[in-house]
Amino acid sequence: MLRSVISLLLCFSAMVPFLKYTSAIGDVITCSGTVPMRYRSDKISITDFGGVGDGRTLNTKAFRAAIYRIQHLRRRGGTLLYIPPGVYLTESFNLTSHMTLYLAKDAVIRATQVSKP
Repeated sequence: MLRSVISLLLCFSAMVPFLKYTSAIGDVITCSGTVPMRYRSDKISITDFGGVGDGRTLNTKAFRAAIYRIQHLRRRGGTLLYIPPGVYLTESFNLTSHMTLYLAKDAVIRATQVSKP
Protein backbone atom coordinates (compact mmCIF):
# COMPACT_ATOMS: atom_id res chain seq x y z
CA MET A 1 0.00 0.00 0.00
CA LEU A 2 2.72 2.46 0.98
CA ARG A 3 4.64 1.62 -2.17
CA SER A 4 1.67 2.41 -4.43
CA VAL A 5 0.98 5.69 -2.61
CA ILE A 6 4.62 6.73 -2.97
CA SER A 7 4.56 5.87 -6.69
CA LEU A 8 1.42 7.95 -7.21
CA LEU A 9 2.84 10.90 -5.27
CA LEU A 10 6.06 10.80 -7.27
CA CYS A 11 4.09 10.79 -10.50
CA PHE A 12 1.99 13.80 -9.50
CA SER A 13 4.97 15.67 -8.06
CA ALA A 14 6.62 15.46 -11.48
CA MET A 15 3.70 17.48 -12.87
CA VAL A 16 3.89 20.34 -10.33
CA PRO A 17 6.46 22.47 -12.21
CA PHE A 18 4.19 22.48 -15.25
CA LEU A 19 1.18 23.82 -13.31
CA LYS A 20 2.64 27.22 -12.34
CA TYR A 21 0.96 30.16 -14.11
CA THR A 22 0.41 28.50 -17.44
CA SER A 23 -2.63 28.80 -19.62
CA ALA A 24 -1.40 26.50 -22.34
CA ILE A 25 -1.08 22.75 -22.26
CA GLY A 26 2.56 21.75 -21.89
CA ASP A 27 4.43 18.56 -22.60
CA VAL A 28 2.72 15.30 -21.80
CA ILE A 29 3.94 13.65 -18.60
CA THR A 30 3.12 10.00 -18.13
CA CYS A 31 3.39 7.50 -15.33
CA SER A 32 4.29 4.23 -16.92
CA GLY A 33 4.52 0.84 -15.34
CA THR A 34 2.17 -1.18 -13.25
CA VAL A 35 1.42 -0.15 -9.71
CA PRO A 36 -0.16 -2.91 -7.61
CA MET A 37 -3.65 -1.86 -6.56
CA ARG A 38 -5.44 -2.64 -3.35
CA TYR A 39 -9.06 -3.65 -3.85
CA ARG A 40 -11.51 -0.86 -3.05
CA SER A 41 -15.02 -1.82 -1.96
CA ASP A 42 -16.69 1.21 -3.54
CA LYS A 43 -16.25 2.53 -7.09
CA ILE A 44 -17.37 5.77 -8.71
CA SER A 45 -16.67 7.28 -12.14
CA ILE A 46 -15.66 10.84 -12.94
CA THR A 47 -18.50 10.86 -15.49
CA ASP A 48 -20.98 10.55 -12.60
CA PHE A 49 -19.92 14.08 -11.66
CA GLY A 50 -20.05 15.58 -15.14
CA GLY A 51 -16.53 14.74 -16.28
CA VAL A 52 -16.05 14.87 -20.07
CA GLY A 53 -12.95 13.42 -21.71
CA ASP A 54 -12.98 15.48 -24.90
CA GLY A 55 -9.71 17.36 -24.25
CA ARG A 56 -11.47 20.76 -24.29
CA THR A 57 -13.91 20.75 -21.39
CA LEU A 58 -12.50 21.90 -18.04
CA ASN A 59 -13.20 19.10 -15.53
CA THR A 60 -11.94 20.69 -12.32
CA LYS A 61 -15.41 20.87 -10.74
CA ALA A 62 -16.03 17.20 -11.55
CA PHE A 63 -12.73 16.08 -9.96
CA ARG A 64 -13.27 18.22 -6.88
CA ALA A 65 -16.88 17.01 -6.48
CA ALA A 66 -15.87 13.36 -6.85
CA ILE A 67 -13.08 13.68 -4.30
CA TYR A 68 -15.35 15.60 -1.91
CA ARG A 69 -17.84 12.73 -2.20
CA ILE A 70 -15.10 10.18 -1.49
CA GLN A 71 -13.99 12.15 1.57
CA HIS A 72 -17.51 12.14 2.96
CA LEU A 73 -18.49 8.59 2.01
CA ARG A 74 -15.79 7.17 4.27
CA ARG A 75 -16.56 3.69 3.01
CA ARG A 76 -14.78 0.83 4.70
CA GLY A 77 -12.04 -0.28 2.33
CA GLY A 78 -11.96 3.07 0.52
CA THR A 79 -13.22 4.18 -2.88
CA LEU A 80 -11.87 3.86 -6.40
CA LEU A 81 -12.31 6.87 -8.70
CA TYR A 82 -12.48 5.52 -12.25
CA ILE A 83 -11.34 7.71 -15.15
CA PRO A 84 -12.59 6.26 -18.47
CA PRO A 85 -10.65 6.63 -21.75
CA GLY A 86 -10.36 10.23 -22.91
CA VAL A 87 -8.43 13.42 -22.22
CA TYR A 88 -9.59 15.21 -19.06
CA LEU A 89 -8.46 18.83 -18.83
CA THR A 90 -8.31 20.09 -15.23
CA GLU A 91 -6.80 22.62 -12.91
CA SER A 92 -5.20 21.44 -9.68
CA PHE A 93 -7.15 19.38 -7.16
CA ASN A 94 -6.24 17.63 -3.91
CA LEU A 95 -6.38 13.88 -3.48
CA THR A 96 -7.65 12.33 -0.28
CA SER A 97 -6.93 9.32 1.89
CA HIS A 98 -8.47 5.92 1.29
CA MET A 99 -8.95 6.35 -2.43
CA THR A 100 -7.46 4.97 -5.63
CA LEU A 101 -7.30 7.13 -8.74
CA TYR A 102 -7.61 4.60 -11.58
CA LEU A 103 -7.02 5.68 -15.17
CA ALA A 104 -8.33 3.30 -17.83
CA LYS A 105 -6.18 2.55 -20.86
CA ASP A 106 -5.99 5.69 -23.02
CA ALA A 107 -7.20 7.93 -20.18
CA VAL A 108 -5.18 11.12 -19.69
CA ILE A 109 -5.45 13.84 -17.05
CA ARG A 110 -4.06 16.99 -18.62
CA ALA A 111 -3.18 19.80 -16.21
CA THR A 112 -3.77 23.47 -16.92
CA GLN A 113 -3.94 26.68 -14.89
CA VAL A 114 -6.72 28.82 -16.29
CA SER A 115 -6.62 31.48 -13.57
CA LYS A 116 -3.74 32.70 -11.43
CA PRO A 117 -4.11 32.07 -7.68
